[in-house]
Amino acid sequence: MFTPTTTTTIVDDAVQPSELPGATTTDAVAIAFSLQLPWADGGTIDTRFTCNGANVSPAISWIGASQNAVEVALVVTDTDADNFVHWVIAGLDPKNPSVSEGSVPVGAIEGANGFSTAAAPSVGWKGPCPPAGTTHHYRFSLYALEQQIELPTGSSAEDLVLAIDSSAIGAAQVTGVYGTP
Repeated sequence: MFTPTTTTTIVDDAVQPSELPGATTTDAVAIAFSLQLPWADGGTIDTRFTCNGANVSPAISWIGASQNAVEVALVVTDTDADNFVHWVIAGLDPKNPSVSEGSVPVGAIEGANGFSTAAAPSVGWKGPCPPAGTTHHYRFSLYALEQQIELPTGSSAEDLVLAIDSSAIGAAQVTGVYGTP
């Protein structure tokens, strides 16, 4: 069973909707949106989630999605490699606040990741895989969205991230670290 070790809240009751991407009102809102992963914020990512292991996506869960959230999305980037995209997934049900390790919920939309080429498209999770002898930081950013993403699976990461940013009403993030010998 998945036992999260951390909860990081990024957006809180001091945030005005006008400060959030896609927001349209000026009334204060109370949002306590948290992301939970199987490592502490800033902790080491287990090898099984990487290219040196099973390359399986980690279990994720969240709490506190706004009542106005229509769906939830996750963007995973390598901050040490110009925000190289490892996973973009949208269409997650805010009322079913977890995704099991190695799974993609029915109805979810996965975007192309940074490993894609014209000759070999790559969609879905591709775990951390920094160059030998280096350590990189991976940001897991979770977004509560006020409208449904209308893009198909396989859409570019850029298109999905733009759609996510324009609809976000809350966000949370956790960073993990992974290095190779």
